[in-house]
Amino acid sequence: MRSTSGQATIDYVALVAVLAIVFSLALGVAAEGAPGIVNAVSGQIRHALCVVGGGPCTEPRSKPCTVASTRDLHHVALTVFFVRVDHDRYVLREEMSDGTVRLTVARSGALGAEVGVGGTVRASVNGRPIGAQNELRGAAQAVLGTGKVYVARDGREASAFMRAIRDGRAPAAPREVVYDGGARGLGEVGIGSAWLEGMSGTTVGVRRDRRTGESTVTLNAGAPGWGAVTTVLGGPAGAAEHATTFGLTLDRHRRPTELSLSAAGTIAAGVALPVALKRVLRGARGDASLGDLRGRRWELAARLDLRDPIVRASWARFRRDPTSGAAIKALGETIRDRAHLDVRAYRTGSTLRGGEVGISAGVRVGGEYDHVTDEARLLAASSRPPAGLWERRFDCLAV
Repeated sequence: MRSTSGQATIDYVALVAVLAIVFSLALGVAAEGAPGIVNAVSGQIRHALCVVGGGPCTEPRSKPCTVASTRDLHHVALTVFFVRVDHDRYVLREEMSDGTVRLTVARSGALGAEVGVGGTVRASVNGRPIGAQNELRGAAQAVLGTGKVYVARDGREASAFMRAIRDGRAPAAPREVVYDGGARGLGEVGIGSAWLEGMSGTTVGVRRDRRTGESTVTLNAGAPGWGAVTTVLGGPAGAAEHATTFGLTLDRHRRPTELSLSAAGTIAAGVALPVALKRVLRGARGDASLGDLRGRRWELAARLDLRDPIVRASWARFRRDPTSGAAIKALGETIRDRAHLDVRAYRTGSTLRGGEVGISAGVRVGGEYDHVTDEARLLAASSRPPAGLWERRFDCLAV
C-alpha cells in the first residue's frame, strides 16, 4: 500500500498533461479566429495543472474599462521672493464599461523655492493663449496630496454625487482613500508667445480600498519603469509625454499579493507605436476608424501574481538595483510573459483658461491661475491573459 500511495496524484498529472497536449493542438487551429475561446480553454488547463501542483491558483481577470473620462482641474500658484506655494484641486469622473461611475476628488499642495530671470504676462481665452513670456525659471518643491474615490452605481447616482461634491458635501462613504507625497522639479523657458515647460520628480502614494481592506503602494517609476515598458511592447514606444508607475498590492493581512505596472503616453506627431502594439489595438484585420493613432493617448496596464516564484525573483532582482539594464530587461520580459495585460487607446481633448503674471531677477514675484478640463473617449481596447492570446475588448467598445 505504501508503494502505491502517490499513484493517484501521478495518474492525475499524466492525464492532465495528455489533455493539455490534445487541447494545445486543437487550440492552435482555432487561435486565429477565436482568441477568446482559446484563452478560456487554455486558462482552465493552466488552472487544472496548478491545482494538481498544489497551487496557489488565482487567475487575474480583466477589469472594467474606462470608456470616457472628464477631469476638472483648478491650479493656483504664488511666488514671493524665493518661496513658491502651489495648490491643486481636481474632480475626475470616469464612466466604466460595467455601468458604474468612479468619482475621484483630490487635493494637493506644494512648497519650495523658485528662481528666474525675465518676466511673464499671459492669459488663455477660449483656449487661445494671449500675451508674451521672456523668462527662464526653475523650482524645486515638496508635494503632499490626498484624495477620495466614490463609486456610483449608474449615471443618475453619479450626477447626485457630483451635486454634493460641488456643494462641498461628502456624497457617500468613499470606496478608496489616497495619500501621496514626494518631490518634484519645475522648469520653464519662454520667448515671445512660445514657451516650453517640463516637470520631473518622484512621488510615493498609498491607496486603500475600504471594502476589501487591500492597500496599494505606488511609486513613480521614471526611466526604469519606461525601460520595462519598452521591453513589454517589443520596441521603443513613441510618446510626446509619458508616465510609468509601479504598484504593490497588499491584502488585509499586509501580505504582498500583486505587482502592477501602469504606463500612459501621448503619441507624438511623426512618431509611431511599435508594429506589434498597433496590431493589438487595431485587431487582426485592422480598424480604419482609429486612423494612424497619432495624437492619441495610449495606456498599458500589467498585473502579476507575486505568489508566482518567477515573478517574485524578477521583482527582487529589480529592487536590488533599479538602474541595472539587465534587471530592467528581465522584469520587462517577466511582465510580458506572465502578466495579465491591457492596452487601450483614447481620443483626447483639453481646454485651458487662466493666466499668469510674474517678474524675476534672481528672486521672483508672481502668481498664476489655471482651470483645465481634460476629456478622453475610448477608441480601442485589447487584453491578454498570462501566456494567452490578444483579444479585442468588445465589452468595452460596445458601451
